[in-house]
Amino acid sequence: MPKIRVKFSFLLFNALIFIFRENALILGFYAACIIHEAGHILAVYLTGGSVNCIEFSWMGIKITAAPLNSLKTAAFIQLCGPLANILAFLILIAGGKGGYFAVFSLMEGLLNLLPYKFLDGGTILEILADSSKKQREFRIFNSLLRVAFSTFLTIVFIFYYDKLNDTILTLLIN
Repeated sequence: MPKIRVKFSFLLFNALIFIFRENALILGFYAACIIHEAGHILAVYLTGGSVNCIEFSWMGIKITAAPLNSLKTAAFIQLCGPLANILAFLILIAGGKGGYFAVFSLMEGLLNLLPYKFLDGGTILEILADSSKKQREFRIFNSLLRVAFSTFLTIVFIFYYDKLNDTILTLLIN
């Protein structure tokens, strides 16, 4: 049985969410988080590993697993959280269901694929860099990718904010 740690910052973060948001929004958010972490945990067990600790903090949920047998296994486990969210979104949309859970699942899956170190996508890139013979070049590429992606997101946000907002609202209504 894994050890479970809940930090005070997690409780504070949740208290603020419950004060300022409606119940359907909160449930959609937590359901997407549960699906995401369940994807990671399922991948750990499918690869023959075991979960040692699950830690909750304001930064999110951190799962510590027993030492993994390869970097490919570690990358697979990191990828399974976002894939679980994207799969949940596709199933809900195919079934004609929209709502907060569908939108949060898609957004959490895509967000966690971003190439930043504290997200699954960044962790996957770090794992690939560690397994590369040209680590220095790979890390430079990762840094350039982060800058390029941040620039792209900023431009999209500035020029398409209203259209993106309308698209998200459409998904929530359907």
